[in-house]
Amino acid sequence: VGLRTPIPDAEKTKKRSGCALSSLVGEDETIKVESVGGRQPRVMSRRILSEILQPRAEEVFHALWDEIRRAGYERSLHSGLVLCGGGARLEGMAEIAEQIFDLPVRRGYPVEVGGLTDHVNSPSFATGVGLVKFAHRIQMQASDRALGVGTFGKMTDRFRGLFRSFF
Repeated sequence: VGLRTPIPDAEKTKKRSGCALSSLVGEDETIKVESVGGRQPRVMSRRILSEILQPRAEEVFHALWDEIRRAGYERSLHSGLVLCGGGARLEGMAEIAEQIFDLPVRRGYPVEVGGLTDHVNSPSFATGVGLVKFAHRIQMQASDRALGVGTFGKMTDRFRGLFRSFF
């Protein structure tokens, strides 16, 4: 609605040129925006796009803060917040979140992902990769318990090895 461009083109423009905090955008910065109906693309101020995005980002973070407070976690966030997902890639999101939450905020990136780093090294994949790694860890722990490989199982194995070496 704000850019008067088809939604898929607006999404591309947001990803390519968007900024969630208007103060980070220079007055003279311009962007090219696709027009409706095959007309020529328009050139417009990047700040206009930012002025559309900033209130939406503020709404999202205020709603999130309300949920955090309702759940009683606001006093547990001393070390800050980690933004994950595609929206975290938008320039200015971490800065606007810091202003609203009054906490340190950073973007989350997947870590220790062998072989796939080039494809998934983005906040867009942080949550998904994290959930897969968490599920794998839980599955491995359950497997270890089923096989008796927990702490007690490891001690038992050591004692068996010790006795075998003597007899």
